[in-house]
Amino acid sequence: MTAPRGALRLIDVRKSYRVGPVTTEVLRGVDLEIKAGDLVSIMGPSGSGKTTLMNIVGLLDRPSTGRHVLDGRDVSGLGDDALSRLRNAHVGFVFQAFHLLPRLTAAENVCVPLVYRGTGRREALGRARAILERVGMGERVAHRPDQLSGGQKQRVAIARALVGMPALLLADEPTGALDTDTADETMGLLLELNAEQGVTVLIITHDPAVARRCTRRMRIDGGQLHEEDPRPPGSAGSTAPRRA
Repeated sequence: MTAPRGALRLIDVRKSYRVGPVTTEVLRGVDLEIKAGDLVSIMGPSGSGKTTLMNIVGLLDRPSTGRHVLDGRDVSGLGDDALSRLRNAHVGFVFQAFHLLPRLTAAENVCVPLVYRGTGRREALGRARAILERVGMGERVAHRPDQLSGGQKQRVAIARALVGMPALLLADEPTGALDTDTADETMGLLLELNAEQGVTVLIITHDPAVARRCTRRMRIDGGQLHEEDPRPPGSAGSTAPRRA
């Protein structure tokens, strides 16, 4: 039976880096299961392994040991080219710093993942305009990044992440560079996409307010990942944190 798109598992994942004679273990036996359509937040202090974990989930990095299963397929042993193709087809990324190309319009920025797939320019621009319309940027398709506000840049970045119809959306501090009102709007858009489009969303955040809006909340510390009980402490049936 084929797993639904957006489902993933990490099984006893460890990640170490070696600099000279010193080896640093960043992830220490992480087990993680995310089901298709989940809305998950991961919090943790600086240096806890959040970014390393996101890079492994998003196929930007490999674990030192352990297994990575995406949509029912073990991708642990794939080569770089195969991982790149899989990442382009299955994963969308949203970053705190937007990472928009300054000389391109909003529509052209959104087209970038499709260009790497070999999609023709006319089709790519048509799809980019359609997704920009969906995220409320239909009147800004010809604007360059320096002509957009922070919130508008993030909406373009979300459109770029979604244009390839990914099953999994990874957001690394997506509200970190935004004011409170704009951050709330951005988070609302991510929740809407999860609820209405069924996109699996994983958010790395320092903001407890962002984490509280997710249906599953996790914390990483010292390279180990635990899932927090979504119910308030002391409520009926609440339990201690458990392994994710």
